[in-house]
Amino acid sequence: MIPGESPPRLGERMLALHLVLLGAALWLASGLAVLGRPSERASLPLSLLGSALGLVGAVSCLIQGGGTLAFSFAGFPAHVAMDALSAAFLLPLHLVAGLGALYGSSYWPLDAPKGAGRSLRFFFSLLAAAMSLVFLARQGIFFLLAWEIMAVAAFFLVGTDHEDAKVRRGAWVYLVATHLGTMILIAMVILLARRSGGWHWDLVPGGVASPALDTGILVLAVLGFGFKAGWIPFHFWLPAAHAGAPSHVSAILSAVMLKTGIYGVLRISGLLPWIPAGVGGVLLLLGAATALYGVFYALAERDFKRLLAYSSIENIGVIGMGIGLGLTGRATHDSWLTALGFGSALLHVWNHAAFKSLLFFSAGCVLHATGTRDMERLGGLAARMPDTARWSFAGALAVAALPPFGAFVSEWVLYRGFFAALLRGYPWSAGLALPALALAGGLAAVAFAKFFGFVFLGSPRSALGEHAHDPRPSMLVPMGVLASLCLALGLGSAWLLPALDRMVAVLAPGTPGLLTSSLGLELRMIGGFGAALLVLGGLAWAWARRPAIVPGPGPALDLPTWGCGYAAPSARMQYSADSFSDGWAKLLPGRRIRMRRLKAVFPTPSRLHLELTDSAGLGFLESRVERLAARALWFRRLQPGFLTIYLLYVLLALLGVFLWMLARPWLQALSGWSA
Repeated sequence: MIPGESPPRLGERMLALHLVLLGAALWLASGLAVLGRPSERASLPLSLLGSALGLVGAVSCLIQGGGTLAFSFAGFPAHVAMDALSAAFLLPLHLVAGLGALYGSSYWPLDAPKGAGRSLRFFFSLLAAAMSLVFLARQGIFFLLAWEIMAVAAFFLVGTDHEDAKVRRGAWVYLVATHLGTMILIAMVILLARRSGGWHWDLVPGGVASPALDTGILVLAVLGFGFKAGWIPFHFWLPAAHAGAPSHVSAILSAVMLKTGIYGVLRISGLLPWIPAGVGGVLLLLGAATALYGVFYALAERDFKRLLAYSSIENIGVIGMGIGLGLTGRATHDSWLTALGFGSALLHVWNHAAFKSLLFFSAGCVLHATGTRDMERLGGLAARMPDTARWSFAGALAVAALPPFGAFVSEWVLYRGFFAALLRGYPWSAGLALPALALAGGLAAVAFAKFFGFVFLGSPRSALGEHAHDPRPSMLVPMGVLASLCLALGLGSAWLLPALDRMVAVLAPGTPGLLTSSLGLELRMIGGFGAALLVLGGLAWAWARRPAIVPGPGPALDLPTWGCGYAAPSARMQYSADSFSDGWAKLLPGRRIRMRRLKAVFPTPSRLHLELTDSAGLGFLESRVERLAARALWFRRLQPGFLTIYLLYVLLALLGVFLWMLARPWLQALSGWSA
């Protein structure tokens, strides 16, 4: 409670927190409802109602402020609280989860012949409820509990289509990766409890300096949460998991679950009284390397869901650059740099959640209609799936950070931060990240020109799309909502600045209102320019669609386009996805290009085939994780199935506790450490 706060104001703040908790409870109830056939019809309404309450609570928190509620369950202190930072991540969670539940009701219904529809709906609901608790938890052990529930629910969701060996492998790799990160987070939580004097996540008092401990906590947070966020080299689980999961699951994994890692780094850094000078610069460079790595591999992919997964890695890198800039501002006590860095990162969290969910929903529509993720076998779908193509085009423009969409604004704010950093004398980090961001943005535009062009334009490259058609309204409506939101985030970005200032104030209390006072006019001008661009684009589209005026009598002739002398051009005369990526793929390690040379006078047909291996993920880390997992199987020998052996384990454990109790007074006397 804030000193001097009026009871009505406190009641509004507490109501927002109660609404979010009730929304999480409704999500859990929707998952339980689907397990019983008489109540399965209530699952979707409960999910939508839970998302609606969560959205109302989060928006209210951004407007009114946060509240705190503590309670105990069976003697366990589950301390929860909500502030503007929690609300910033709860908004995309409940938006994407609610739209994903509606989308999934048609994409993967309960009675689907392939996979377990009921378990999918149950674990989807459990994931939404667990992530709500992750964003609300303010107690170390309770946070780890919610984090583990989220990780296990995501494992079962990734492995929904478990009959496919690649899907099973991707799910297990994800599970190993997330638990490696959790082991690091356990150490971080213990050190944080040691630093703050308790398990509650309150602001660490700055009176007692502990630079080594603070640095260790922050480094462990970056490493542990980096596994979930997908920064390189911890990204190796991400492409296979997102590609193998159902598309609405891929959407919530990319739009929200990756952001739990971002949230964790921001939350822990906000608790510490000071930031080491070099951590922000290192994280900024790590984000730049992640962005470039992700976009290069996205450009070379021919599987459109893996392309979207690598694009998520690129955007996580962009967010990481913003966090690194904000931490640099905190370390140097530069409020303006702090506001620009954290503000751009949080704004890009919202934008990425909107356009990447839209693109994964679009990918699900294409996969649902054609049965393939290979862009080499697609093409010409815009004529058969016009609504899907329309929303996909909006998503492709948004992910390329083109105006008037929201990602243009968030990257604009990040550019402003980089130039401010250069003017303040931080060239070693911002000077490298600035061209990296520009290059990543340009390559992202090329990658999604490839995605949209080879999937929706041109001529069909196979017969898979002959019977393709737009899906049901329950799949199209969520795409339309997200496309409109991508546009609204760009046109109305100036109205988001007060909320961004509240979020930044949680991370750096000395930066009140800087974004609103300094960027308000600038973003209003960008919004006006975007609106004018939108109007001009609409007029150009209407002009292109106007009926042709034919001089003289007779109807207009529909003549084919001049084909350079070819009487009957075929689909194979088009560029292929592999040939489009050939030049870029040569720059990447782990690529293999197969093409038979033409030597004969009358050669037989040949085809270019590009095989790409993620050098840092599949080529290096994943193989070592697999060896570690194989060696861990040795511990199976500890469970031979004999009761006498288990009794021996109990006796050894009791002996260890007894020896610890004997040694504890001596340890306290020697080091002054209190257990």
